[in-house]
Amino acid sequence: MEFETEEQQVEALKKWWKENGKQVIVGAVIGFGVIIGWRYYIDYSEKQAAQASALFEQVIQSDDSTNVDKAAVYEKIKANYSSTPYQPAAALMVAKSFYLSGEKDRAISVLDDVINNNRYNVVTQVAIERKARILIDMNKAGEALAVLDVKTMPGFEAIFAELEGDAYVLKGDIKKARLSYDKALLLNTSGSKQLLQMKRDNLGNETVSSAA
Repeated sequence: MEFETEEQQVEALKKWWKENGKQVIVGAVIGFGVIIGWRYYIDYSEKQAAQASALFEQVIQSDDSTNVDKAAVYEKIKANYSSTPYQPAAALMVAKSFYLSGEKDRAISVLDDVINNNRYNVVTQVAIERKARILIDMNKAGEALAVLDVKTMPGFEAIFAELEGDAYVLKGDIKKARLSYDKALLLNTSGSKQLLQMKRDNLGNETVSSAA
């Protein structure tokens, strides 16, 4: 439509605004609210990450010579920053600290928390591996085998198979230990097979085919 005069243009705008102005205002308010809400979410997430990072630094830098209570710091991260990746990372470090101080049950409890509540699959596999090692160290071969009875991610197959072999040796089931170690040797592509090969050699020369 062409307008002959400026007055006609003004009248047309007034008519359009009368018909559509309300929708324009509502749309602008909603759009502005979405922008503000998203900005708030981004700012909040960044603040959460920064605070969690600061606490995580305390866990990293603390050792037996400091007064930092790793467990207390971890509980603070768990309570306030569970949605960040710092929580499972701190949990693994705290579990290790408990294990080294001889508190194996507490270490397992923290690892269980990671296994059951963590959303990062790789971290879960690491927690399973560490829990199995502690259980084997505690002469709980059956529990270790139960922990290892999960779907294994690429990169963990050889590790889990070797741990199964360790558990079977502990149980005195040499036949299954041989099978597990042979499986680990086949899957191990890292080149660091010396200890694993020694474990296998100590069990005799029965092969996978003859043991099946």
